[in-house]
Amino acid sequence: MITRPRTSSEATGRSRADDEAAPGAARTGHTGRAAAPAAVPTAIATRVVASPASQPTAGQGVAGQGVAGQGVAGQVAASQVVGAGAAGSAGGTGCEADPPDLDRILRDPTEPALHFQPVVDLQRGVIAGYEALARFDSHPGVSPDQVFAAAVRRGVAAELEARVLAAALVARDRMPERCFLAVNVLPHLLGEPPVAEVWRHADLRRIVLELNETVDLDETTELATITSELRDRGAFIAMDDVGSGYAGLRQIARVRPDFVKLDRSLVVNIDDDQVKIALTELVGGFASRLNGWVIAEGVERTDELAMLVALGVPLGQGFLLGRPKPDWQQLDAGVARRLRQLSERSDRAASIESLMERATVSIGDSGHCAMSADCPSCPMRAAAGPPGPPPDQGDEQNPRATIIVSNRCRPVALHVSGGGSDLRRMPTTLFARPEEPVTEVARRAMTRSRASRFDPVIVVTEMGRPLGLVRMESLMLRLAELST
Repeated sequence: MITRPRTSSEATGRSRADDEAAPGAARTGHTGRAAAPAAVPTAIATRVVASPASQPTAGQGVAGQGVAGQGVAGQVAASQVVGAGAAGSAGGTGCEADPPDLDRILRDPTEPALHFQPVVDLQRGVIAGYEALARFDSHPGVSPDQVFAAAVRRGVAAELEARVLAAALVARDRMPERCFLAVNVLPHLLGEPPVAEVWRHADLRRIVLELNETVDLDETTELATITSELRDRGAFIAMDDVGSGYAGLRQIARVRPDFVKLDRSLVVNIDDDQVKIALTELVGGFASRLNGWVIAEGVERTDELAMLVALGVPLGQGFLLGRPKPDWQQLDAGVARRLRQLSERSDRAASIESLMERATVSIGDSGHCAMSADCPSCPMRAAAGPPGPPPDQGDEQNPRATIIVSNRCRPVALHVSGGGSDLRRMPTTLFARPEEPVTEVARRAMTRSRASRFDPVIVVTEMGRPLGLVRMESLMLRLAELST
């Protein structure tokens, strides 16, 4: 079972992208995704990589691109630039396409345009966020991958990258509330002046920066410093294409991403492949221990969707759930209903929300609360209004707890006090979504270190903001009730 503490046409060997993608198809973030054949990926120690036989072919893009799925992020960053001939034409015919006119693109301030594909909460049947996909309307016969590959060869990739990120920040401001916006970035370009100028002084709240996992992050200098700065600006970090690239689990451990996106090669036909199920549980369990959400990308078949829900994958993305569009689309009512039915069927126990108790939220030593408009209601807002009665200090059996948050409202510590004046501070070691099963939260809680095994669990929203906490005493009592 995979959870977030804190995410056909293939059956005939042909991707929907072959049948339905337009020539100027969207670019996921800025790199294409190919729907890999159903070859079984191989797990080697701490590596989760796709076997050579599972390398994508032209014209199988999840987002509709007719190019090699490794694209710019994997091939270019590793000095293996995808050429137009090797990638295939935009239509996937294997014919060599004309090279993109980069001068024309760079002269046009409207290029690239953004389309948005929904990222769906698979347990609740609602849209949790969107991914920004770049399109070059001036070059309908050239895939976005080829444009960025050409830009890398010419040395102007940072300029295009900066345009995508700047456009995403503008789009974020008109996005529906309580949703995030993901944009794909090449890690080695984050520190380049054109890109850094966009994000270094920007408000990055509700922005998810997807680092393409096919890039060897060991070769990206100062990545830890840059990702720390991005998080300080309010951004979330995602690891893209996990299961297809360099070091897999080792890279996850290094970056500690807030989101982990399963590569399409792990999702296609997962309902009929025990190895893919095991690998998905492996990556999901590892991400959960690091407080990361799992997103399954490239969901195209209802059987794949049913298996992902049964495995507890929190978030999903793909043609079955919504195609890229230039505006903010709503989830199809039939899809939402189906997801809720699948979730109810796979729910083996009561949710952790039933045990949640409200807690005081304090900014601690992190400065002043940003009071973001997209924050859920919390005691900090009440504290900003007229003074009320003093908070209950609790007693020895139920000590009062305060959740200490950063200035971006992310839990960083707990203050627990008893009936006296003693105050104990402890770090936050486990986050859970309100709908997570009690049994799964208890399992993960017991895998913590001995010193923190019985610390309270913090219940958070999709964006990581605190809703309350669950004490281990309540969790153990509920488990006892479920066992009788």
